[in-house]
Amino acid sequence: MECRKLGITVVSAHNLPDVRSLGQMKVYAKISLKGTSKAAVKTPVDIEGDTNPRWNFAVDYTVSESKVQGHGLNLVVKLMCKRTLGDRLVGEVKIPVKDLFQMGLKSQSVLSYPVAGTREGRLDLMYSFSERMLARRPWKTALDTVGFLVLVGGALLLGGDTDAGDEDEDPKPHVEVHDGDVFYDAS
Repeated sequence: MECRKLGITVVSAHNLPDVRSLGQMKVYAKISLKGTSKAAVKTPVDIEGDTNPRWNFAVDYTVSESKVQGHGLNLVVKLMCKRTLGDRLVGEVKIPVKDLFQMGLKSQSVLSYPVAGTREGRLDLMYSFSERMLARRPWKTALDTVGFLVLVGGALLLGGDTDAGDEDEDPKPHVEVHDGDVFYDAS
C-alpha cells in the first residue's frame, strides 16, 4: 500500500479564553487524525503560558495515499485545560488533511487557524508530508526476515533463516499499518 508520513508540529496557541475561575490555565493539546480520542497524542502541559501556551511538539503519522488525497480525514487538535476536578475543553481545530496536502508537501512558515469555541483563539502549527513510500504489513516483514511464522496459543513464533535476504539489497521501509489507513508512528 502506498502511503506518506505526515509530520505535525503544534507550535502554540494564543488569545485563548480563560476557562478557570481561580488560578492560572495549564493547557495541553490532544492531536489526532479522524478525531478519535483512542489514537490521540497529548502534548506536555504548558504551565507558564496561561492563555498563550507554547509547545513546539512534533508528532508523526503514516497515512495511506488514498486518505491523504481523499475526503473525510481531518487533523483534529483539541485544546484542553488541565484541572484537578477533570480537564476542560477550551476549543478545537479541525483541518482536512487533503487541504494541507494541496498547499504543498511542507508548510513554508507557521500556519495559524481559528480555534472553534473561542472568540479570538488561534492555533499555530506546521506540517510536512514525505514522498510516497510503500507500507508493508508487519507480519509480511517478519515473514520476509525470518522465513516463516507460526501461531501457537495466541503467541506468534518466528523461525527460519535469520540471514535471509541479500545484503546488497536496499532495505525496504518497514511501516506498521493499523486499521489499514492511519496510525501513530512511535518510531
